[in-house]
Amino acid sequence: MNSKPIRLTTAVLAATAAAALLVTGCSSNSDSSKSNSTTAAPAATTTAAPGGSAPAGGASSASVDGKAITAKFETTCAKQGGNLALALTDSGNSTYGTLGASATITGDSTVQAVGITGTKGGSNGQPYALGFGNGMPGGSAKVTKNGNTFTVTGEGVGAPDLSNPMAGPKTEKFEIVFACSTIVGG
Repeated sequence: MNSKPIRLTTAVLAATAAAALLVTGCSSNSDSSKSNSTTAAPAATTTAAPGGSAPAGGASSASVDGKAITAKFETTCAKQGGNLALALTDSGNSTYGTLGASATITGDSTVQAVGITGTKGGSNGQPYALGFGNGMPGGSAKVTKNGNTFTVTGEGVGAPDLSNPMAGPKTEKFEIVFACSTIVGG
């Protein structure tokens, strides 16, 4: 029974990593003329309103257990084959450090993976991680679409508190709004 929290944590981290890799892979392959210049930024990048406020007029956002995550998100949306990779990033978040929220959708409505991660902000000074992987124990996720705005909601499994590993991982509800100005490859 002691191995169950470790397996769940491994599954959460694997799902999060897989989603991040898919987003990175899709984004890199479709943007061969990538540049750091503001004028050459891909059209799939959108910055949310200051403070990461609730989506108004197409702003991306994320919340966990009903609490909005304050962030200045950049939104990247890419499609390759039957997969849609969605990502929000904030590389200078005061609470979470390098913050990312991602989801992978297959077909029109199947959420394969969701991850919300931060280099800090977890329990006892650890990195923050919350994830869902289709077919893995614990959690759930669904997606709704309104034009090029995708709202992914559900419940993810978090990493256990390493100071009390016997408590096991906890679950938290999430809502991530990906407001895509365009979808690369779509």
